[in-house]
Amino acid sequence: MVFFFLSLRESGSRIEPDILPTSTSTSASLLPKAPPRWQDSEFQDYITNWDTSDKPALFRRVACMLALVLHLPINGISILSYGISFWLFMGIVISVLNLGGVGWALWKLDTMRGERVFYGKVFQRKHFDYVILGLVIVYGFFFGMFLFVRMRASDWAWFFRIGWPCTIAADIVCFISGWVATWRDVSLG
Repeated sequence: MVFFFLSLRESGSRIEPDILPTSTSTSASLLPKAPPRWQDSEFQDYITNWDTSDKPALFRRVACMLALVLHLPINGISILSYGISFWLFMGIVISVLNLGGVGWALWKLDTMRGERVFYGKVFQRKHFDYVILGLVIVYGFFFGMFLFVRMRASDWAWFFRIGWPCTIAADIVCFISGWVATWRDVSLG
């Protein structure tokens, strides 16, 4: 595996292996060369290209990344809450799916442009920004309470009885908002 990474060389804007397979047949050279799959990825473009000239978009992206980073320890706590049992495997699967869903929804919330109609009401970009702000507040509150507040065991039990439903509701709102953000823009007709 290490040999593969060491054998790469940069050619223009692409990275290609030094050792390429050769073919003696002429039919192989007639086939069009397909572009690498990673160049076509919209997500790769989202992660690597940050436009700092558009301040609201930059703050929105930072808020989405912050919400995702604050959501990571919540998933870790969720996995650890199952203990060592068969349910630990199920907890890992559910937490990974949850993290993937929240990450996808935050990505779609960040890249959304225009207006959306949901149950007869028109929601603009600012409404979705409020959703992102709410997610940062809920995840940040849960993370901050867990990290900085000293509580007794009975206090933790009450905190988790209140905190888990709030984070589950925030995850559901995040996913629904991300789903609505993928709909067609109202102004397109």
